This record gives sequence, structure tokens and C-alpha cells, in this order.
Amino acid sequence: MVLDDASRMILAGGEFDHATAELSILLLNEAYARYLHIAPIREVITDHGTQFYAMNRDAKGEANHSFERFCKDTNIHHILARVKHPQTNWKIERWFRLYAEMRDKFQNIDEMILWHNEIRPHRSLDEEILLTPKEAFYRKARGHIMKNSNDMFERILGGEDGTK
Repeated sequence: MVLDDASRMILAGGEFDHATAELSILLLNEAYARYLHIAPIREVITDHGTQFYAMNRDAKGEANHSFERFCKDTNIHHILARVKHPQTNWKIERWFRLYAEMRDKFQNIDEMILWHNEIRPHRSLDEEILLTPKEAFYRKARGHIMKNSNDMFERILGGEDGTK
């Protein structure tokens, strides 16, 4: 799962037999492409799982790992959670607990993600308003969307070179 930290919205997800770097890249790239019109993903926090991080590193601390390379190539700052410290990654850990509790109530994972993002209010976001994660995501993204729209209209109306 790729989860937005601020809104708790699932940006991309799936069910797979194994956690691999390739699948992690696939989901992160899907989220990146899907929401690039709003803003690029700036950072990602993961645990030290082998799908995210190479345990064998050279003397400089470098490693040739596809997920790490993907993050570097797309200018995504890769933050590693502290080892044996689930509090660092608690939001995604909470999602996986909800997944374990609720998954059998849905036909497929897409249906569950839809319910999580668009139907179920997220109580820890704002107790008085009870926003869904999708509502919270777009509320927080409003400024980015307006700036991107204004930039686009200026390019269209003014021409790419700034002439009218």
C-alpha cells in the first residue's frame, strides 16, 4: 500500500503473494503518476524490509537496490523507519490492522480501498467534521491544484514563450 501521511488516503495498493522491490516500485510509481498533476511524491517512509532496502552495503554504505534507485531517480527522499520501532510507521501499520480485521467483508481489495478512502470517515483527522481520507486529501491539495491550474492557463493564454 502507498498511504498519504497527512490524509491517510491509500494512493495505490494491491494484494500480492510476496513483497518484492518490483511490486513496491510498481505501486509507488502508480501513486506518483496518478497524483503528479497535484504534486510529486517528495518522500516515502518504509521499514527495512528487503523489498525497500539492501542489507548488504559497501564500505561507503551504498548498495545497488532497485527500490532505492527508483527513489533516487524520481527525487523521492527515502526515509527508513527505526528498526523494531513500529511507532515510526504506525499509520501504515494501522492500515494493515484494519485490513486484517475487515478484508473478508469485501469482494476485492479495490472495494476495500474505495470504502476506506471514500466512505469511512477517519476519526483521527478531524473529530468535528468527520472527513473521509479522500476529502482530507483534496482539501489539503487544494492549494497545489489551484496553482497548477493557474500555471496551465497562463501557459495556454500567454503561449509557451510568454507571448499573447
